[in-house]
Amino acid sequence: MTLTELALLRLLPPTTSTTPSLLSALSHAKTVMESYTHHHFHMLQQVEDPALIYILGEWDSLAQHMDGFIPSAENQELLKSLDGMVEVVSLVHYDVPLTQLPIPGAGKGGKGLVSIARHFIKPGQKETFEETFEANKGLLQEYVAPEVCGWGWRVDREKEADGQGEKEEFVLFSPWESVDAHLRFGKTEAFKRYAGIREWIDGADIKHARVLELGG
Repeated sequence: MTLTELALLRLLPPTTSTTPSLLSALSHAKTVMESYTHHHFHMLQQVEDPALIYILGEWDSLAQHMDGFIPSAENQELLKSLDGMVEVVSLVHYDVPLTQLPIPGAGKGGKGLVSIARHFIKPGQKETFEETFEANKGLLQEYVAPEVCGWGWRVDREKEADGQGEKEEFVLFSPWESVDAHLRFGKTEAFKRYAGIREWIDGADIKHARVLELGG
């Protein structure tokens, strides 16, 4: 099964999301990565902080990305073209194909936004969290229908503070027409039942993003 990359970039002043040289460099990066992997890539802009850009793409394996592409001459040229315009905030991979995730605006009837919810699981509670999510995910799925959600587990996990194990992380991508539409779900009876997953997490990072139009 292929993996999904979720990279987070921060724009460095005076660069903005409309800077022509940035859009050109990102468009070229998208072309190079798609040619290398034979999979699709998307550039998204965070709603909460427009200076943050996501790269969402698909790889055949972690090794293909980290051991093959990252040190390659193609990637080094891409990094050079983006130097001074962006910095890498984070880079993670999840065990879900990109084709199973709701990309805003992709396909007929696509929603305008996607929420990216990273759940940080309490030590030893992965199985219990998974059981709770599986039992209640239909409540969310029904609310966003006919669109669908997508999810997966992080494969490049970080070590626990004591070094005795790895931190489990679960990501959930959900399609929304707007941030307000997502907030309205949070006020429903269905959400009260769905929110049972909170018992098994140490915290969550929930953001929204829309497609960044690259032009050309």
